Parts: sequence; C-alpha cells; structure tokens
Amino acid sequence: MKRKSNQEIEECYFNQFQKHYSLPPGEINFSDRPDVILSGERKIGIEITNFFLRSGNLPESEQVQAKLRKRIVSESQKIYLSGSSKKMEISLGFDMDCPIGDRKEQLRLIKDIVQLARQIEGIREGEVERSRYGHIRELSFVYINFEEYHDPKWQIVQTYSLPMMATERLKEIIENKETEAINYQKCDAYWLLCVIDFINRAQDQQIDSAGIAGISLKIFEKVIIYKTVFGEVVEIDNH
Repeated sequence: MKRKSNQEIEECYFNQFQKHYSLPPGEINFSDRPDVILSGERKIGIEITNFFLRSGNLPESEQVQAKLRKRIVSESQKIYLSGSSKKMEISLGFDMDCPIGDRKEQLRLIKDIVQLARQIEGIREGEVERSRYGHIRELSFVYINFEEYHDPKWQIVQTYSLPMMATERLKEIIENKETEAINYQKCDAYWLLCVIDFINRAQDQQIDSAGIAGISLKIFEKVIIYKTVFGEVVEIDNH
C-alpha cells in the first residue's frame, strides 16, 4: 500500500476536524505555509501540526522508543528461537515511565527477555506473574500463548494510562510555529491546529481547558487542540 504524503495526512485530519468545529464561511484550499487557506470575509491561514507528548529528537520520546521496542522484541525472539524449538507466542507491554536506554542497556534488555522466555516455557498459558519479571524495569506486562503457530510473532501490546495534556510541550510547539510564521503566505489572521491522533501512543493524551491557562499567543489569533475520532476540541483565543 502506498504511504500517504504529509499533505494527504493533513487534509485527512482537517476534513475530520471540520465535522467537529464550526469554521467561518469561506472557500477552503489546501496549501503550504500555512497548510490551509480559508478565504471568506477574512483570509485565514491555518497551520496543522501533530501534538506529540515529547519532541521526536529526545531518546525517551515515544517516537524513538516505539522503534527500539520493535527491534528489541524482534531480536529477542530470534535469539530465543535459535536455541529452542518451542514456538510459543509472547506479548510484551512496556512501561512508558521507564524508557529503554543506550546500546548497553538495550543488549541487557534483550538478554533479560530471552532468559525470561526460557524460564516461562513450562508454566501455564496466560498472563505471567509480575514477580517473574519484576527485575526488568522496562516491562509492565507479559502474556504467553502456547498454541503452535507456523510462524509465531512476539508482539508489543499497549498497557498504559492516559497522560494529562503535555502543557509545556504545547508551549514549545506554539513557540516554534510562531517563529516559522515569518515564512507564511500573507493572511489577515493565522490559526494553529494541533492534532492529537488518539491511535498514536506518542500523541494520545487527555485534553482540558485548565491545561491552557496562562498560555499567550503572539502571532496566532487562536490555537485549537483537536483529538481525532472523539471530536474533543479545546482552543486558546488571543482576543
């Protein structure tokens, strides 16, 4: 399947957003810098960005951690299968508050997961007791399935509580986007649409109006925080 471009993704987000937010009358055109131009009584430029909990440049961010988890689980399974004919399936949940560390820590984690798999080969099917893997700080959940599969895949499952809105991160996003606004097309006003894609663990969070108290805007007339599917909307108005 062909991967969607950033513009196609932004258009999809905006079309969802329109179903949950009453925009001023006008003609909508998708553009660049900003991403949407709404031409009505005023020309409003709307920039669209994803509201990630952390910057993707940080090693502890979910964007980075998700890739690490996938690679570590895959490598652990390969090592385990190289020394065992037991084709069991394991589901692993990771603790967001205990991010995976550097290469040395990654190798230690792989070794720990392989050893755990060998230790639980003979126990009953189902959720594994925490006491068996309590020393592996990165793990929060382990489940084993002994049904014989031709090509079993060890899986990563989500076992996390929904965090509150990352207010400080929101301030960073607004500040960065206002810096970039110098390169926007000329408009009468600019809005920033911060999208939380709830299916993305790196973004999913609770949003509420209390979390935006005290946030001031310099360039944007308003900042709108929108959570997909649920249609939750919170906005910061510069007026």
